[in-house]
Parts: sequence; C-alpha cells; structure tokens
Amino acid sequence: MQPLEDKSLASVIDIKAFTFEYNEVQDRILLSGNLYNDGQEVSFWITRRLALRLLNAAINLIERTSPAVTLAPLEHRSAMAMFEHQSAQLTLSATTQLSADFIVTKEGSDTAATPEPKIAANILQRLDISCKNQHYKLSFYTSSTAGAVAVSSIDYNQLHQIISLIHRGAKALDWGVSDNLFLAANASEYTLQ
Repeated sequence: MQPLEDKSLASVIDIKAFTFEYNEVQDRILLSGNLYNDGQEVSFWITRRLALRLLNAAINLIERTSPAVTLAPLEHRSAMAMFEHQSAQLTLSATTQLSADFIVTKEGSDTAATPEPKIAANILQRLDISCKNQHYKLSFYTSSTAGAVAVSSIDYNQLHQIISLIHRGAKALDWGVSDNLFLAANASEYTLQ
C-alpha cells in the first residue's frame, strides 16, 4: 500500500530568497520571495500591526532558542541577545541567498524606480515560526487559504537578518520602534494603534 500524498503541500511555495521593500504610500513592508531565482514567486504585504507583533515575538523567540541568551543572567539577556543579533548579521556571507535589498519608495517619488511586484501581493495574516536546533521553519499564511501559502527553512543568522530588515522598515516607517531592538523595556515600546 502506497502512502497518501498531501495535496495541500504540493501548492506551497518554498521560499529560498527574500527581498524587502517599503512603500510609503501603502505604509507597508513588501516581502517578496524568490524574485531573483528560478523558484515560484510570492509577495506579501506586512502591515504595521503584524510587523510590531513579529518584532516583539522575535525577541521572545531568540531568548528561548539561543543557548547563550538562555544561560545569561536575567539582567544581561537583552545585551547578549543584541550582541548575538549584531554578530549574526556580520557573519552572513555574500553568498547567502537572503537579500538585504530594502528599497524605500516615498510618496510623490518616481514610481518607475520601484516596480510593482511581478505577482499580486497578499496581506500576510500570520507568520508561524518553529525551531529545532537553531534551524527555523517559517510558514506564511494569508486570509485566502486555510493552510500555509509558502514556507522557508532558515538558519539562526538568517533569522536575525529577517528580523533586522523588518525592524529597519519599521524604523523607516516611523512605527514607534526603538533603535535597539533588544532593549529590556522593548515590549512596552511597541504600541498597536
């Protein structure tokens, strides 16, 4: 007897490369996957509300999944997390497929400089992140489907890069985030309006 294939997994896009753009008119961050490789392409709008929740959750995720942060005394965890965050960004090599593109399009600027995504972008409703041995599986959900639309497997350094790019976009958008993502009081600094 042959095992049944899960047909829902066949349509899920495996994201291998990310690009982040910001459009001031939309007041959103555009996350695009696989735009510069041969894989299926997908684009998501990240709203302010979701970005702030992701940043807050990312801090908790790193504190729970990093051995160095977990073992640090409570009063030093935020500093250790920031050190790891900066260190992870520095260790990413030029061969990493994670794109650091972050294009800012301001209202009234030449829209031809930032072309529309090749495919229609959906609003990202939820991003689930699971961790095993500092390898992370990201599952992207929109309101149009019950299951994940796309997935990506990344390592610890790439997780920090994604967090950094979302944080940079939130700062560019003036969404009220601190310059230091891992401040001890950061959870109270992110407000949803």
